[in-house]
Amino acid sequence: MLFRNFRYFIKEGFSNLARNRLMTVASVTSVMAALVILGMFLLIILNVNHMAYQVESQLELKAFLKDDLSGEQIQRIGEEIKGIDGVSSVVFESKEQALQKFKKQLGEKSYLLEGLEKDNPLPQSYIVKVKDANLIKDIADEIKGINGVDKVSYGQDVVEKLLGIIRIIRIVGLAIISILFVISIVIISNTIKLGVFARRREINIMKYIGATDWFIRWPFLIEGIVLGLLGALLSVGVLALMYGYTLDYVNSRLIVFNLLPLSDVIKDMALYFALLGSLIGAIGSGLSIKRFLNV
Repeated sequence: MLFRNFRYFIKEGFSNLARNRLMTVASVTSVMAALVILGMFLLIILNVNHMAYQVESQLELKAFLKDDLSGEQIQRIGEEIKGIDGVSSVVFESKEQALQKFKKQLGEKSYLLEGLEKDNPLPQSYIVKVKDANLIKDIADEIKGINGVDKVSYGQDVVEKLLGIIRIIRIVGLAIISILFVISIVIISNTIKLGVFARRREINIMKYIGATDWFIRWPFLIEGIVLGLLGALLSVGVLALMYGYTLDYVNSRLIVFNLLPLSDVIKDMALYFALLGSLIGAIGSGLSIKRFLNV
């Protein structure tokens, strides 16, 4: 009995879609448009987070050591730095390695450093990377207290400003996505409500002949789920085309950063949008039909 009813609900839901082609197209288009706008901002925020992660992963600090340290003292300092919470890696850089790196940075003007091999003024140091960029100041302060460390450098002003900008971008991005999510629900629900309103007489007749509320409601819920799902899948297709073109254009011009690959974002977005579209469609249909069941 239940299976036969469910077959009827599905058949009736799809029949309603076919009978009301104009409202079906309008509903699917509204769902698609709303989710495309939401998806565009979501892609922007995902890429901003990706770029922020790239920046944060490259942040490092240098602990410059005093010159009169023995090999055992240098090794002890390295072990102490490794033991600090939040430190992900520690690499020792000798005076000779520091000089060679400086020569590479100078490029064609590296001849200016010739003759410094015998009297190298550059200090030996530990290059420290941290797990969380927000911990870099606390870690730097802790390293300064280690005996044998001369000074610690990590570009404090630049790092703090950069982390502040990243934090603001993330907060603003989440706020925009939240607002667009609410707007999308309102648009989609109102569109579905128009379709239900057009069939209010049909609903009243079914109520008068004894149909239960859920018997009437199920075809509309299935209809809403299908509308939401179709709109969501179409929006993912549009976003994939737009993002694919943008990806090639932007990555060919960016030197430091790269946008997230298409395969990394569209697969998850397709799943989440399919669930979101179906859920919104079902909620929209359920809320829209409720007022017409009270006859």
